Amino acid sequence: MAKVPGMGQGNIGALQDNRPKTPEQLETSKTVLSFLLQIKKMGREKPKTPEELEDRFIEYFEKCSTEGLPPTIEGLALVSGWCRSTFYDIAEGKVSVEFSDTIKNAKDYVCSYDSVMAANGKVNAPVYIFRAKNFYDMRDEQKIQIEAQPGADKPQNAEDIVNALPEAPGAIEVESEIVN
Repeated sequence: MAKVPGMGQGNIGALQDNRPKTPEQLETSKTVLSFLLQIKKMGREKPKTPEELEDRFIEYFEKCSTEGLPPTIEGLALVSGWCRSTFYDIAEGKVSVEFSDTIKNAKDYVCSYDSVMAANGKVNAPVYIFRAKNFYDMRDEQKIQIEAQPGADKPQNAEDIVNALPEAPGAIEVESEIVN
């Protein structure tokens, strides 16, 4: 294997040599590249109808099943015929609204797959969390709504509001400052 300048020098920021190093890694790389080429060919042209796009997605999911490779949002974009940014815009209903529901349904399928795999320990938790936050609109947040009860004293300032919040299960104490 040829030496690549800057790779494998161990210093922070150095490029890593991610080329396959074992016969198994090489075979996996070839399988994935061949698969990606097949699905890219499916998306040579933009679909004319939502039904045509749905058929492509179904064919993509079938190929994933046959090859034993996970379906991905990136794979959906490849078979759609649109670049990823346009694919995301369509999914959000910004353009080509007629395709939006078809894309959302396919994304839900991928989300369900990821969820089941994560629940069964087949997907690394940080990977699932990343995908959930970046592709499935999931967030780490808790919304608390405080309403004044009739006859109750109304909070006068931010500190009163914070003190009125219920304590969350498993909460830990932290030092904080209230900024008005």
